[in-house]
Amino acid sequence: MTTSLPLIRLSAANPFLLELCDRNLDAALLLREMDLPENVPASDELFVSSQTMYQLVEKSSDVASDPHIGFIVGKKTTLQDWAPIANASRRANTVGDLLNHFVVDGLDHSSSTRFFIRTEGVRTKFGFRRLIAPTELPAQNDAFYCGLLINILVQAAKVAWDPAEVLFTVAEPAAIPDLPQKIRISRGDNAGVNVGFPSSWLLERFERSSFENHKSESWGTSPPVSLIESLRLALLPHIHEADLSAERAARICGYEQRRLSAKLRSKGTTLGKEIAQLRAKHAQDELIKSDRRVFEIAQSVGFKDPAVFSRAFKNWTGQSPQEYRKSHQP
Repeated sequence: MTTSLPLIRLSAANPFLLELCDRNLDAALLLREMDLPENVPASDELFVSSQTMYQLVEKSSDVASDPHIGFIVGKKTTLQDWAPIANASRRANTVGDLLNHFVVDGLDHSSSTRFFIRTEGVRTKFGFRRLIAPTELPAQNDAFYCGLLINILVQAAKVAWDPAEVLFTVAEPAAIPDLPQKIRISRGDNAGVNVGFPSSWLLERFERSSFENHKSESWGTSPPVSLIESLRLALLPHIHEADLSAERAARICGYEQRRLSAKLRSKGTTLGKEIAQLRAKHAQDELIKSDRRVFEIAQSVGFKDPAVFSRAFKNWTGQSPQEYRKSHQP
């Protein structure tokens, strides 16, 4: 069992956000409705809970009024610019090498899923399992990976590719449009996606020609492994919310409040303490590094009343915001 909260880089939603922009739809509005930073494309440095990401992807289907947007986005994703597969392609000599490196590199992309490759005789399964299954049907999320994995297999297997030999298992087959190829789609559960194909494809020589123009990317910070670190990263995009209660924080993290609170008590902290520490740290950084006015900083950490913020800040640091800024700035 994982000891951290399952996190995904917010930038993993960029293919969906950019697709909405291409359709002249307001992707920033979707982010704003979910109380997330409105920058499009989103930053690689920002992590969100897996539950938040699933909701974001599913809501994109509603915004676009398109029940197949996940599959369309997955098929359109440029493999050369998608870091996990692009980095894996640099070291691969066979299709099996490519998928095995992908399994390892996926750990730097997300702490919410575990990719796997499993060979049983003449058939192989490649896919992932979610550490915590989403509470709602991940139809578009699964459809995205279906479209993406078709691209990977077609370009990697080359002449060995035979759609009649492929079987996808996803949570909601209806999210996959009718395909001209004879690919089979079966219904699975909310916990993951996999694709089955002939094991002989693993031995096919991998040709880098389809991937040779890729950008080699380093993600920078990897998903944290501790509960406290991952909790703080999950809540960081939400500290501006005035109603960021313990209940709301647990919901953001995809946990039942009582269960998450018990985990935190065993670590000597609480949701309330962690929210306060995040707000205090952000306010301190803003006072030192920016020239924003105190009331603007107060709003950025969830306080509508500057006077209430000033009292809270003095409790945190022993100084008023003005005194703290004066004593800490060069």
